[in-house]
Amino acid sequence: MAEGTRYRPGNRKLAIKGKIFGIIFLPLLVVAGFCPLDEKLSLVLFGLIVLIMLLAAVFTRQAEKPQAALSIENLVHLAQFSAGMGQCDKAQRYYCRAIYRMVSTGDVDKAAGLFEEYFIYCRRVFAPRIQLEICRELCRVGKNLMAARSLEKLIKEWPRQFHHCDPRLLEQAYVHLARIYAEKLELPDLASHCYFDLLEKFPRSAYRETALFQLQVLDLGIRLAV
Repeated sequence: MAEGTRYRPGNRKLAIKGKIFGIIFLPLLVVAGFCPLDEKLSLVLFGLIVLIMLLAAVFTRQAEKPQAALSIENLVHLAQFSAGMGQCDKAQRYYCRAIYRMVSTGDVDKAAGLFEEYFIYCRRVFAPRIQLEICRELCRVGKNLMAARSLEKLIKEWPRQFHHCDPRLLEQAYVHLARIYAEKLELPDLASHCYFDLLEKFPRSAYRETALFQLQVLDLGIRLAV
C-alpha cells in the first residue's frame, strides 16, 4: 500500500456524538409515547425524533469509516509549521512520527536529514537502537559533529530515560562516540574519556579489548604530538 493510504480506526469524537444523539433520542421517545400532547406538538416532537435518529446514524457511520493516515510528507510539513508557530510539543510529536516512519520504511538517509532539524529545535534523542542507526548515517554523510552531539545527549539521558533498555546499546554509544572524537573530529582527549567511562561502567564489556587497545593508540598519538 502506498504511503499516505494506510488506514487507522474511525474518529472517536464522531462516535461519541453519535452516542449522545442516541441518548437524547430515548427520553424524547418516552415523552412522545406516554405524555398527552396536541396534534401540532406531537408532529414537532415526531420530526425532532426523526432528525435525531438520522444524525445519530450519520455520525455513527462516519465514525466507523477508516480514515487515511497522514503521509510522511504531511507529517514533516505539520512539524515545521508547528515549530514555526512555537508549538514545541506538537512539533516534536510530528517530527517523531515522521522520523520513525522513515526508519521503518528503510529511508534512514532521509530520517538522518530530518533528525538534524529535529535535534536543533527540540534537543532530544530517540530510543537507543534508532538513535545509533541515525548516528551511523549522519557519520556516513559527514555530519560528524551532529552525530557526536546526539550521542552525548543519549549517554547523558540514559539513566533517566533509557535505563530499561539493553545496556549493550549504551556500550555501543560510548564506542561510537569515542571513534567519532578520535577519527573524525581529532579530539583524542575526549575519545580517551569515552573509553575510560566505558571501562569504568562496564568492566566486562565486549568492547573491553577494543577500548584498551584504542587507549594505547591514543596515548601514543598524544605523546608523539607533544
